[in-house]
Amino acid sequence: MSTPPPPAAPPYRTRVAFHHTDAAGIVHFANYFLFAEEAETALLAALKLPGPREGMQYPRVSAGAEYLRPLHFGDEVEVLARLQKLGRSSLHWLFTVSGPEGTCARLHICTARRNSRGEAAPYSPEERARLEALILPQAAPSNDT
Repeated sequence: MSTPPPPAAPPYRTRVAFHHTDAAGIVHFANYFLFAEEAETALLAALKLPGPREGMQYPRVSAGAEYLRPLHFGDEVEVLARLQKLGRSSLHWLFTVSGPEGTCARLHICTARRNSRGEAAPYSPEERARLEALILPQAAPSNDT
């Protein structure tokens, strides 16, 4: 068995606040996307990619989630952001949200970068080089039938 590669970017960490939860103290499902977007924002800034102040936007094209276990008020949350695919002007993200009991959710979000005129804004070669470190390694072919 091989050891998984280290994360290409440090995980984003936060804590579940009261406003993230329902009356039972369990994180509302939509707030997992909030945690993912906070991680994405921090990572794009760390990679020095332009944001709205520089005229770039990253609207969501698609989003989905698999919920595995709940997070509760006060839990420490860790979000690992990786890319499944780097397109010409799109990013296909996989966010793994973990808590004290392990992985809680996996979120798949596709963003399409556009400029202030709403036109597709391809990533430059320099930006692509920084983003490529986040791409998940391809799964090894399986001999299973």
